[in-house]
Amino acid sequence: MGVVSILPKSDAVKGFLAPILGRVAPTGPFSLPGDVSEHSRVLVIDSGDLTELLFFSPVISYLKNRYPGMRVTFLVREGNSELVRSMSQVSEMISYESNHLSLSSTTFFTLLKRVRSRDFNVAFLLGSEFNLPRALLAILGGAKIRVGYSANNSFPYVNCEVRLDKSTMYQGLRCHSFLTALGLNAGEPLPAWQLPDQDIRWAKQIVHFHKPEKENKLIAVDPGLGKGNHRLVDESFTYLINQLSLRMPSKILVLSNNLDEKRIAHFKTKLKGSVLDIEPKNAKEGIALLSCADLLLAGNTDYFHFAVSMRTPTIGLFTRHDTANWFPKGTPWVQILQGVKGQRLSLEEFNSKIDTLLHFTGVE
Repeated sequence: MGVVSILPKSDAVKGFLAPILGRVAPTGPFSLPGDVSEHSRVLVIDSGDLTELLFFSPVISYLKNRYPGMRVTFLVREGNSELVRSMSQVSEMISYESNHLSLSSTTFFTLLKRVRSRDFNVAFLLGSEFNLPRALLAILGGAKIRVGYSANNSFPYVNCEVRLDKSTMYQGLRCHSFLTALGLNAGEPLPAWQLPDQDIRWAKQIVHFHKPEKENKLIAVDPGLGKGNHRLVDESFTYLINQLSLRMPSKILVLSNNLDEKRIAHFKTKLKGSVLDIEPKNAKEGIALLSCADLLLAGNTDYFHFAVSMRTPTIGLFTRHDTANWFPKGTPWVQILQGVKGQRLSLEEFNSKIDTLLHFTGVE
């Protein structure tokens, strides 16, 4: 009788590698926070998610303020590299394309060689979903202290696990637990992420060129996929935008970090208001333009969370798939409208949230 494995192939590989790597992983005693110091060489391995970089940046800012001599290297997906390049706390950046993380590709081993040559002693592995290639970079990169979220298969790739108990804690605050895992307690709010002044000045110039009339409000909209891989259907989203355009003189700026040009162009054809002909070249330019907006309408997207961080007045058009841990807390400049399956979004509720938000923020 034949036997069929009930384990996915990837899980079988993880299970096979774990004990082997556990024996060859960097070992030896270490103390926390004692072995994190001015002389630390730190590797941050991104998850490929832009919002994760936003959430983690205050941790790096705190560490660099505490240990100015610390050298921080980011391993980051090419599409997000411009944003990391603008972070003054980062000493070096190694960028990669998504296909470079294939274990069957020679480029993965080239990437591993570059990581190993830096002689890191601390590694941060971002992302709560286990990813074997990134986990291999953490353990084979040579860092003795490897910090990451606790999950199935996370050990021995991660030996300093971040455990999360509060399922409703806003995702933007979860990365602060990395400091707790290191034995550090900030004791005060961490320094917020900031876009460099030169990027903001550039965005203001571009917006002024396309929208010289001050009485017109800049409404940014992001129709992209949310963190739950769902989004509001175009018909509902554009209906709300068009209704808002009738209420106030405005210009519309369409931004998205995960929709292709064809889908964005199709979305724009459904808008009745005046749409600005501005297309950012990368995520950093998009975020800079967003900083000039008077209001953002978006799902649970990257731009939504950057707007939350920049205190941009924001309406979150969430779906039923967006869980409570994606809802920012204590942010009165943000209003959330969550859809229910089979029910049309209420225009009355939408207008009420707009009125509440604009009254609070002073946008008229």
